[in-house]
Amino acid sequence: MRTRFPVGDSVHGRRLLLVGTYTPDSEPPGGGQGVHRVWFDPMTGEMTDGGVAAHTPGPSFLAYRADPPTVYAVNEREKGTVTAWRIDADAGLTELGQAPTGGASPCHVLATDTALTVTNYANGVVAAFALAGDGAIAQEAARFAHTGSGPVTDRQEGSHAHSAVAVDPLHVLVADLGTDELRVVRDGEQTGTIVLPPGTGPRHAAVAGEYVYVAGELDSRVHVLRWDGDTGTAEYLGSEHATGERAAGTNFPGEILTHRERVYVSNRGADAVSTLAVRDGGARLEHLANTPAGGAWPRNFTVVRGHRDEPDHLVVAAQNGDSLAALLIDPKSGVPADTGHRLAIPAPVCVLPVPITRIRRAARP
Repeated sequence: MRTRFPVGDSVHGRRLLLVGTYTPDSEPPGGGQGVHRVWFDPMTGEMTDGGVAAHTPGPSFLAYRADPPTVYAVNEREKGTVTAWRIDADAGLTELGQAPTGGASPCHVLATDTALTVTNYANGVVAAFALAGDGAIAQEAARFAHTGSGPVTDRQEGSHAHSAVAVDPLHVLVADLGTDELRVVRDGEQTGTIVLPPGTGPRHAAVAGEYVYVAGELDSRVHVLRWDGDTGTAEYLGSEHATGERAAGTNFPGEILTHRERVYVSNRGADAVSTLAVRDGGARLEHLANTPAGGAWPRNFTVVRGHRDEPDHLVVAAQNGDSLAALLIDPKSGVPADTGHRLAIPAPVCVLPVPITRIRRAARP
């Protein structure tokens, strides 16, 4: 039985965030219960617990497909799976089914209009699934294995696919932490690799126009590349320290996002969110500031964009702090500051904003 909650439909209505957590039956285990529902006040940054939206093992990364409104989550465990839910106008989730991911420890899912791309950390296998018209997982279209290693022997003994990002309508780039590469996938085929400096440990990437920004988990740097969609290759342009100083081995960048000429990176170790300014049209980054993340081991975070006179915020999942924190983005500098608002959530590892107001409007007769 699903629990239903009232949803505001005004400009200043609360926003819906879905939060993925580690659960007792995931690997690694945690105290979460699955996908948690959170209501966010975009004027103040205050957050309200909306209960558990779906009980599912280890939904450590979530993705959203707009048409029809569908939510996907990896289930991070030894025999990995990916699960799909239909989301309705009352923020209820109805499961549409799940599928095996072809590997262990799936840690990321990318949703496009027609397909899902799932990365399995343990064995480096990338699984591409076709989607049915109703959003359900229709069939597995392809699996891509990979080989290689890197100089950080305890982390790079083999391929470890960590995330995927759509760099243009035809290409997906897969960050392989174990081989220091971005694997290029085009139309369901793995077509090549982009080599990064040894010991980078690419974890996540963000795209802004022709530029790709890669968070190096192992070298604590943000790497800049210029993408060429015609050739399916990229030019390496350089890097910047994630926290503004050398911190390889003590700081481990997690998520990376772009927003209004700024790049934001979460830092596990420094327990901060770094702000980097985009310079030279996107070809170079400059470190501006480190903002305390509001909790220990900040992993994933999201930008909650304001409407009209609402401010922009970052909402950060502090995995080891068992909480969410709201940071207010300064409209001039782009640097976030702590609002002081927290919400206790056990082992949060992913924050997904869902446009529930748009879903409600589309559902009206």
